[in-house]
Amino acid sequence: MSEPSQEKRRGAEILRFLACGASTTAVSYAIYLLLLTWLPYLAAYVIAYVVGIAWSYAVNTLFVFRGKPSLRRALAFPLVYLAQWIVGSLLLYVLVDEFHLPAQWGPLFVVVLTLPLTYALSRKVIAH
Repeated sequence: MSEPSQEKRRGAEILRFLACGASTTAVSYAIYLLLLTWLPYLAAYVIAYVVGIAWSYAVNTLFVFRGKPSLRRALAFPLVYLAQWIVGSLLLYVLVDEFHLPAQWGPLFVVVLTLPLTYALSRKVIAH
C-alpha cells in the first residue's frame, strides 16, 4: 500500500482541527452563556476564552497535530489565541455594537471568521 499523499494528510488534519474546534467552541460557548448571566459580554468572553485555550492546546496537540506536549509549545500556544482574541474582540464589538447582532450569537460568528488564522498559527506552534 502506498503512503497517503501530502494533500490527504493535510485534509485529514484539517478535519481533525475542525472537530477540535467544534469541541473547543462548545466548551467555551457553554461557559460564555453561563457567565453572561452575571457578567457583561466582553468579560464573559475573556473568561470563556482562557478556558478554551487550555482545552484547545490539549486536543490540538494530542489529536489534531499528533504532537508531543512540551512546555515550550504550551507556553507559546496562548500567543495563537492572543492573536485570535485581538481580532475576535474587534469583530465581536463590531458585530454586537455596530451591527446589533445579539451578544449570545456574536462569539459563534467570531469563531467562524477567525478559523483560518487560528489553524495557521496553531499548526506553526504545535506541528513545527
